[in-house]
Amino acid sequence: MKRISFTDAVRYAALLAAMIISFATQRDLAISHGVPVAVAPAVPVAIDLFMIWAVRTGRDVALSVAVAVSANVAGVLTTESLFAVDTWVSAGLHGVFPLTVWRMHRVESPAEPEPIKAPEGDWPPADLWADFEDSAPDDPPASPPTAEDIKAAMSVLESTHGRPVTGRMLAEHFAVSDRTGRRYLAMATP
Repeated sequence: MKRISFTDAVRYAALLAAMIISFATQRDLAISHGVPVAVAPAVPVAIDLFMIWAVRTGRDVALSVAVAVSANVAGVLTTESLFAVDTWVSAGLHGVFPLTVWRMHRVESPAEPEPIKAPEGDWPPADLWADFEDSAPDDPPASPPTAEDIKAAMSVLESTHGRPVTGRMLAEHFAVSDRTGRRYLAMATP
């Protein structure tokens, strides 16, 4: 199990504090707008989880932070008098908590990617081209092969595989269907 570093512990403590403060404000907002008391705690949980998901996946980050900030500010503005100075200070303060959560959970990218090192030695290896000597042709022939072409291919395939040639082997060699490979086999054998 991975140990939690001091930095992670501080990050989790700040996250928990921001979520607790936001929780109370967003729950009060939900209750003041008619959400039943029993389900009102689900509103801040949903907003915080949406923001954490968005920041972790990198999708809808601006929207999720805007929703969380709006919910916190609206929660303050609906419960206090709009003419008092401390109302606006409190609204600004409550807008900071979602920004803190966003900042702590954003995906960090490395400062500079490490350069890719080229492999040392000979490339491509000298024996690489040996694999291509007995391979099938790149393009299928424009016309069907003659009986002599098929017999020549059969002798190469038989020596390569060490067993009698089948229609499937001819089909793979000439890049045709199994049925056509069987026809080629029938055409080359008396």
